[in-house]
Amino acid sequence: MSFPFRQESDETDRLLALSDGVIAIAITLLVLEITVPVIPAGASESELPIRVLEQWNEFFGFVLSFSVIGLYWVLHRRVFVHVERHSKGIVWLNLLFLLMVAFVPYATSMFSTYPGRFGVMFLAGVLALTGFSLAALWLYASRSELIEEGITSRTVGIQAARFLASPLVFVASILVAAFDSTVAIFLWVLLIPINAALQSRLIESVEVSGRGSDGR
Repeated sequence: MSFPFRQESDETDRLLALSDGVIAIAITLLVLEITVPVIPAGASESELPIRVLEQWNEFFGFVLSFSVIGLYWVLHRRVFVHVERHSKGIVWLNLLFLLMVAFVPYATSMFSTYPGRFGVMFLAGVLALTGFSLAALWLYASRSELIEEGITSRTVGIQAARFLASPLVFVASILVAAFDSTVAIFLWVLLIPINAALQSRLIESVEVSGRGSDGR
């Protein structure tokens, strides 16, 4: 009776295939939200560049959401690189993450239509919840001993910090947006140096773990 369950817990290919499919569709839907500007009847096409520039919020929302979903996809891969088997908890937490990813195009459209305080807070909130769901997936996997052996607690901690960094930046931007939405948008730029620094620390930690393993 235990063999079918063990076989099911080892099957991660379908889980990853579903995840990649949902993320790919979400990224594709982002570009479909960008509208083509309409020139009024009788107006000259020379107005077209100006109308395209007026869509800065749509282009910015697309680039931001595409980049964040791409980052979350990379981090999602990092989870399952180390996960050797899964449980019901992993399955449901992964579905929660995909639920949030699928909602990002709507949040991006909301920001593009209303790029003021509410639009900024709404998009930041959805991206934060998406990141927190991914962090919960990693924390559950690491604490439930579903990840491969040999990963040090320091590496697990750095991974957790990287998973939490982006959503925490978005939470901070929500608080800032209550006073100034423009500053909140600029706050999102912090995602680049923070993730770069944590990635550097992660690589260093993995290299140290590898040297320690060789020494043993």
